[in-house]
Amino acid sequence: MLGLAAAQSPSSVRDGVYSDAQAGRGAALYQTACASCHGDKLQGKGPTPALVGSDFVMDWTGMTVGDLFDKMQASMPADKPGSLSREQNADLVAYLLSVNKFPSGAAELSSDAEQLKKIRFEAAPAK
Repeated sequence: MLGLAAAQSPSSVRDGVYSDAQAGRGAALYQTACASCHGDKLQGKGPTPALVGSDFVMDWTGMTVGDLFDKMQASMPADKPGSLSREQNADLVAYLLSVNKFPSGAAELSSDAEQLKKIRFEAAPAK
């Protein structure tokens, strides 16, 4: 039983939870669905928050990728909330992870809510 429990333990964004190909799809989608509000380089614009950098990472640290995904699914894009598919939002999350320098892996990030809630969002350990 111990092996099963270990296999189901939560993972972290530091464990390569998305693929490079998926992040590439997310980058293309970001330009058409998100950049008009969040900026071409994810830097934020006016009251719209940045999606890259230490403030973004710290805002989500301690939460799960599922929390970020759910917020995006329910409220983004701001002019058409919920208009993107779960797969498109998974691609966007993969892109956000990539630009925030979290490592990629072999498998794609799932769009399944239960799987996403098992992935901890955490900042890099202090050096």
